[in-house]
Amino acid sequence: MPAPSRKQRLESLLRREIAGTINAEMRDPRLGFITVTRCELTVDLQQVTAYYTVLGGPGQRRLAEHALRSARGFLERRYAPQVKLRRLPRLRFAYDNAEAQRNDMEALIRQARQSDPDSSPEPPASEPPEESDRPDWL
Repeated sequence: MPAPSRKQRLESLLRREIAGTINAEMRDPRLGFITVTRCELTVDLQQVTAYYTVLGGPGQRRLAEHALRSARGFLERRYAPQVKLRRLPRLRFAYDNAEAQRNDMEALIRQARQSDPDSSPEPPASEPPEESDRPDWL
């Protein structure tokens, strides 16, 4: 397997630094239970997007969004010493809706399976071969 590219290493470093700072140093009650799921750098390494999820409903999501937006400068100062680039990537946040998309896809699959008239709920389990069916070399 080839070594990870510089961009991938920086994304991993930024995710660790941002998530660690949020969890350890930020005491904003608006954040609630927040998880930084991934970071993506632009090709020119000038902007980083940190994707996050929040436990709770849309109201908690809006509160966390405002808290993260107001803490952007603080977070950039925290990861600046770790990132060895000429220009520090500007931070922006985006809600990671992959979990909601995954749930929607699972619901569609479940619905399709239920509406299919000739499908069985589970595929039949394969049975182990009998002694007479086994090859001689076993």
